[in-house]
Amino acid sequence: MQVQELKKLIKEDNIPKFLIFTGEEYEIQRQYIQQISKVTGKSVYYAEDIAEIWKRLTSGALFDASAIYVLYDDKEILTQEAIYSQLDTILHDNILILTLSSVDKRLKMLKTYESSIVDFKTLNTDVLKRYVQNKIPLNDRNATILMNLCEHNYGRCLLEIDKIHKYIDGITKDEKDVDVNVDEIFEYLLDNGTFYIPPRDALWDFIKAFLQDKYTYAYQLYEELQELGTPTLAILSNLYNMTKQVLQVQTCKTDNVEKTTGLTSWQIRNARECVGKFSDADLAFLMRLIQRVESQIKQGIIEESIAIDYVFTSFY
Repeated sequence: MQVQELKKLIKEDNIPKFLIFTGEEYEIQRQYIQQISKVTGKSVYYAEDIAEIWKRLTSGALFDASAIYVLYDDKEILTQEAIYSQLDTILHDNILILTLSSVDKRLKMLKTYESSIVDFKTLNTDVLKRYVQNKIPLNDRNATILMNLCEHNYGRCLLEIDKIHKYIDGITKDEKDVDVNVDEIFEYLLDNGTFYIPPRDALWDFIKAFLQDKYTYAYQLYEELQELGTPTLAILSNLYNMTKQVLQVQTCKTDNVEKTTGLTSWQIRNARECVGKFSDADLAFLMRLIQRVESQIKQGIIEESIAIDYVFTSFY
């Protein structure tokens, strides 16, 4: 199913009971989920696995109000024919949206529900630029820079646009009539390192391996980062940010992780790959350790060349 087809079904209030969302544009997926909620009047419930949803749907009068259930990358439902073959019956007036980071159409379940798969592909340049400029009036050059910085991902563009808006709110808080040049502010923030610069693939792989308790592989990737000349402080900063996000997701007890943590669906998806590998206390300790090492580097107490080794030996 094309996104435009889904848009038409939502407009007609003819939404299928079961949908599969895939593709890189997680923010647009989130917006469609919210739009389905608005049109149907159903609340959104984010579940950990299909067993949790199954329990709620078969609990009789305990959960009378129908809902939109959202499930992230649950592999069990893909292989359990006893479950997915009963979806149309068991869902009743509920809607289930399964979001998948990738789709293997060889699976029987995905062949069965092929017409329910909606691929949210990366927006083309012209469409994305229009979306960006609708959110903030950047000129074409700066809008293109922002898009490239965010690797043409709309959700990440929104995060950086929010930083610009917050900066503008700060400088206009006491002076309502101040003349604001959005392009000059964007260029100033860009020069000052305000915007997030994506880490190299090797850096992301290192962080993921480290937080998945893959010590040997993580250290091999660290040696690769050394050969690439990746700055130590950049490694520590990215490791700290990801550790914090994993801890936020791991300790979140509410149904709506996005709303509670303030993280995007993209950040939550990445964090979930590392959830459960270390205890909450271990993750909190790692964050404090990284902060201490960063501080000691800046004070000249510890050499950058041994800083990451120190983190390894102190944490593992």
